[in-house]
Amino acid sequence: MDRTKKTDRVLRLWLLLLRSPERYSTRQLAEKFNVTARTIYRDLECLEYELRVPVYNSEGKWAVQENYFLPPISFTTAEALCIFLAARLMLGYSHRYDPNVESTFRVLSSVLQAPLGNQVEKTLEWMRRFPRDERRLQNLAKLAEGWTTLHRLKISYQSLPADVATERIIEPYFIEPAAPGHASYVIAYCLRTHEVRTFRIERIQDVEITDQGYTIPGDFDANQHFAGAWGVVTEGEEQDIRLKFKKEIARLIEETIWHPSQKLAKQPDGSLIMNLRVYNSYELVTWIMGWGQKVEVIEPEELRSQIEQTAKDIVKLYSRKPIV
Repeated sequence: MDRTKKTDRVLRLWLLLLRSPERYSTRQLAEKFNVTARTIYRDLECLEYELRVPVYNSEGKWAVQENYFLPPISFTTAEALCIFLAARLMLGYSHRYDPNVESTFRVLSSVLQAPLGNQVEKTLEWMRRFPRDERRLQNLAKLAEGWTTLHRLKISYQSLPADVATERIIEPYFIEPAAPGHASYVIAYCLRTHEVRTFRIERIQDVEITDQGYTIPGDFDANQHFAGAWGVVTEGEEQDIRLKFKKEIARLIEETIWHPSQKLAKQPDGSLIMNLRVYNSYELVTWIMGWGQKVEVIEPEELRSQIEQTAKDIVKLYSRKPIV
């Protein structure tokens, strides 16, 4: 038996039963982990008798005892490095002081050896120079609590085109950071519009946790929800996008996975064709425009015309003297 695979499966089973509001039968767990029911029973015994996790069966469904907390966790150097890099990315796009990030770094610092531990301390010093947005911190904490406890939230939200904020009742499904906008977003069902909407957290002025519960639909999968998004925008329909990059930046484009749907084809002249299946959003347009004359939109025609018109507007803007 591959003990590494078993350990990984048992840990994933542990977290699934601990975090999921749903309960699973033995058959459902076996299907989810692609193993036999007998294997699931052995894994559950491992959790209960070897790891001392209080699992129990109620009406044929498995769960972990409420108010149970994970014991202290130790990290390998590689695992700690992953958390360190993730936190660095968060700081890089937000440029705000966050006490929760600092406490995370503190935990890492206590278990790391130099030089990584020294870099953690330097990151903490760097972060303390950033401004602290108390309203955003409080709102984010309430959003997280409402999401994890499955309680509806009353928010005061000012959309980009609106002059004033409006009150909404939302049911959070997911919280997603997005590097292109240097912001975080909450994906939630809005009782005002009766649809799943994306709310930029920085535009939320106030959050109130209500006593009304809700359920996240079983078929909601954040990974599928964002599958066609270049960032977080999921409006409209996914389109087949075809771009041609000039030879001088072809290697740079090849070195990065820009989107899971990308397919690259090197051309005889050294240029590169990129095929994508994504939403035609302002996030995508901004990224394309960032490469200037070194990329050409081949299709769809709608996107090509959009880029062309934007380029004309830029030329028109810079053909006159600046107005101060």
